[in-house]
Amino acid sequence: MRYHEHLSNISKKAQIGRNCTLHAGIHIHDKVAIGDNCKIQALVFMPNGVTIENNVFIGPCVCFTNDPTLGDDFEPVPTIVMEGAKIGANSTIIAGIVIGKNAIIGCGSVVLTDIPDNQVWAGNPARFIRKL
Repeated sequence: MRYHEHLSNISKKAQIGRNCTLHAGIHIHDKVAIGDNCKIQALVFMPNGVTIENNVFIGPCVCFTNDPTLGDDFEPVPTIVMEGAKIGANSTIIAGIVIGKNAIIGCGSVVLTDIPDNQVWAGNPARFIRKL
């Protein structure tokens, strides 16, 4: 399920699951869903349309985006971080990306494409490093 179908399933208020650790200065918009047992470090930016599944780690200063066109007729494009994924500090996740289960994104990466399950990606732009 992606894009507009996905956004319709997110409530009008942010949803945050059980046993999450949220550090200082996190910006979470209304249409964001965060699963259980997530750890989100300081200064993370999550605009409308971001879904974080269970057991995800997001390092400090990670920035998610939700507008790939920067157009006047803005409509948020969803981004999904699947269960068990880890995103390193200072990474930027471009709108409409799916980060697969247990994937690892290296610090400072700029993610421009979907990341498959159980893979490590890093760099600017992020590139495949290895399978887990």
